[in-house]
Amino acid sequence: MNDEEFLRLATLYLEDAIDDRDLDLLNRDLANSPDRVRQFNDLRLLTGLISEHGCAVASGNATEFTLNRPGESSSVDACVDASRPSTASRPGSSRRATAITLAVLAAAALLLLAFDVFHTEPQRDPVAPAIATLAYTSHARWGGEERALGYGFGKGKLNLEVGLARLDFRNGATVTLQGPAEFEILSTDRTILNSGILTAAIPESAVGFEVVTPAMDVVDLGTAFGVSVGADGETDVCVFEGEVEVSRSVSEDVPQLVREGNAVRSRPKADTIDSVDYSTERYEDAWPVTSGVLQATGLMKFVSPGPDFVPGRYEDSEHILVFPERSRVLLTSDLAVNVTEPGQYMRVRRKDKQPIAAGQVIRSYLLQLNPIGEFTREEADGARVIGQLTFDRPILGLIGGTSLLTKTDEPLGHPLGDYGDTRRGIEPTRSDDLPDSGRDNVTLSRDRRTLSLDLSASSAVDQIRVVVLEQQ
Repeated sequence: MNDEEFLRLATLYLEDAIDDRDLDLLNRDLANSPDRVRQFNDLRLLTGLISEHGCAVASGNATEFTLNRPGESSSVDACVDASRPSTASRPGSSRRATAITLAVLAAAALLLLAFDVFHTEPQRDPVAPAIATLAYTSHARWGGEERALGYGFGKGKLNLEVGLARLDFRNGATVTLQGPAEFEILSTDRTILNSGILTAAIPESAVGFEVVTPAMDVVDLGTAFGVSVGADGETDVCVFEGEVEVSRSVSEDVPQLVREGNAVRSRPKADTIDSVDYSTERYEDAWPVTSGVLQATGLMKFVSPGPDFVPGRYEDSEHILVFPERSRVLLTSDLAVNVTEPGQYMRVRRKDKQPIAAGQVIRSYLLQLNPIGEFTREEADGARVIGQLTFDRPILGLIGGTSLLTKTDEPLGHPLGDYGDTRRGIEPTRSDDLPDSGRDNVTLSRDRRTLSLDLSASSAVDQIRVVVLEQQ
């Protein structure tokens, strides 16, 4: 029954002008809806008719009021029927019908407005938006209630017993927790990490984001960083990009600046914050998720660029290395790439290549296989590595040719990186190649999020730049 029909029937009842058919409809509506019961009782209160029309209608296992006359039933059907005076017992009712009708309609209009806001459609309540949203989990187990993807977090404590969980904050900050971790959200830009590992990527919209620990306060200045807090409160801070300010939690000292490629450590109640060797090893599980790589299988190794970043200096015969390069790059003109379509990366004619259209915001990654020493194509024991990456956003294009890699180093490469003049790129499969030709096999999935690689290193450094959509 809609609100208009309920109002009509309630008005007829309160005027003692309702017939048996309408009374039956009203009783059914009251019997099936505790919210209608509350509304009906409110109508009777405001119009001053409770004393004339008997008991309050029961709402669930309780009643809104206790004005029942001795011996009267308080069930929905019995109460409404028993409390409705007969027409013969209503002396003078015709003289006051118009006044009652006007009073009831006025009160009902006000109550229905309140009812719409507070009772019938609670989903319209003006609820404050979530501070952060659960964007990704891996083997996560929470202390207390389970949380599914899309869960909205407000202020409060979180206990991640095991696994990884990425929280995307409303202001654009991205935080990944690695359990066991005790974390608390205080506001959109202030949090507490009591224990565990955290990595964060902070855009310009969230500069000033703060992580408080038992030993240090960490304030972002537009950066990406990791924080690790031990059981005793000892805190390590490692800055992957940009810079942060740190200060001792129990002091009013001038904050200390920590720049990219540096790390510091302190203990609760310690007198100093000390510099330590820069190492990203403890963040190797959480940092990829924060930077947009949700899953890496096979022999993939995520590396955070450190001081004096020169990709060609990283030699590893057993892993394909993944370097995050730039984020939030606005394409002001079309970007030439080697591949834009899903499927296998094949060597194609220049005229068949499609650019990535201007106007999109992108981020980039560099994948590399650079074995220790050098191998020729004919060497059977040359380095061959297989792996797979899944990104949180669609892949727009791949760059694997030497000339395009060099051309895009400046706009898409790491801002502090030195890419040198080493011969690099990949040797993609050709349409007439036989199986096991020794060429590099790269395949982009149909949904554009997963990249499968089978790279065979030779004298050149195998490199491929991945361009991922960040925003259109």
